Amino acid sequence: MVESNLNLNIPTKAKATEHPRRPKEPILIIEDKKENQVLLEAICKRIGMETEIACDGKVALEMAAKHLYSLYLVDLMMPVLDGRSFIQEQKKREPNAVFVVQTAIDQTDEIIEVMKLGVYDYLLKPLHVEIVADRLEKALEYVYLKRMESVLIDEESKELKSQLEWLNYKESHRKTNEINSELHSILNLKTTLMQGSGLGSMSTIIDSIQQMKVDSGNGYLVNKEFWDLLYENHEHNISMMKGLDHAVDVIQTDTILKSTKSENLLQILPTIIDSFSKEINEKELKVNLPIVKQSVYLDLDIESLKLALYEIITNGLKYSKRKSHFDIFVTFVDGYFCLSAKNNIIEDEYAKQLTQFEKKLVEPFYRIHPPVESFHSKEKFSLGLGLTMVDFILHRHNGMFFIRNAIDHTIEVKADCIIAEIFLPIQNNKGTKHE
Repeated sequence: MVESNLNLNIPTKAKATEHPRRPKEPILIIEDKKENQVLLEAICKRIGMETEIACDGKVALEMAAKHLYSLYLVDLMMPVLDGRSFIQEQKKREPNAVFVVQTAIDQTDEIIEVMKLGVYDYLLKPLHVEIVADRLEKALEYVYLKRMESVLIDEESKELKSQLEWLNYKESHRKTNEINSELHSILNLKTTLMQGSGLGSMSTIIDSIQQMKVDSGNGYLVNKEFWDLLYENHEHNISMMKGLDHAVDVIQTDTILKSTKSENLLQILPTIIDSFSKEINEKELKVNLPIVKQSVYLDLDIESLKLALYEIITNGLKYSKRKSHFDIFVTFVDGYFCLSAKNNIIEDEYAKQLTQFEKKLVEPFYRIHPPVESFHSKEKFSLGLGLTMVDFILHRHNGMFFIRNAIDHTIEVKADCIIAEIFLPIQNNKGTKHE
């Protein structure tokens, strides 16, 4: 290992502790030339990352066998063991390792061969400070997302098993509990109608008008403030009725499943996110969409699945903590295509109830939080029916929908989060079509 105390006077940005969505392990710089070692070490220091240095691939393999590194910054041309050989050997030991390579050859064929090694990115020599810093920032974010995906796969496998047991139990008791289920729906609807704007508020406003109305002889005079409030709540009621009509349409419309590539489903996500650009900017959220290279076949009614994704994203953004991240991941678990949406939740009195009542969230009209007025115009269903319809749509796809409270271990300070997950069975045959 070669160390350097030289100072290139490259200004340091933020410390690693200020980047919670980053791996904590140092970057391993694998470079034989002293001047490049010094430059790369200074750039890493600038973006707040610790480094260690190996002078060739053989030394790097020995170091990687003893320590964990966030990523490997590899020069392709080195003595003893070159960069290509190091990457091939390290991939056998650490299949999920992330590599950024340096090359002086700016030719298409060479770049293609480099990318075939399974590297994340490449840097052309001579190295430019700003470009290297930017590429490393992106690579570190990618490492974070890959590790999050790995954690999710483990959690989802356990959660899938647990939820299947719950669904079997719920189905076996469905008939004996039909009356209780109907009663719960009625109570949920009553609570929902009395929360936020709508019928509950209109009743209060009309009572106030009744007490303060003035008889002008030809009719009653109503204060403008009351009339404006009354009209605003009237608009909310119209929206709720439209939401009910929409839900009925979805329920009564036949679901026609067609064999579809999963990538076609994922192409919907950016458009949905773009439709919430105003709300995302107002809450200062960072949205991360999935990075997926694998494509599988799913039996889908693409329009109804689009509606389900819209509702999951609406719900996640609506209750996201300000200045936090909203992450969407794709994993493959036990024969299922799984799409997960994670958001850090607002810490209030309602958040404390989530763990206890998370399985009720898909019940018709059930709500823990009161309506979020800033998202009112974005909601397709209202009345607490959004997640109910997601569950209904997934059932028609022979899939499953779960929403659960969890602890986010991937950030510097552990925090409560909500993970909404859809599971769709992966199909082996192509060209299926059925109702």
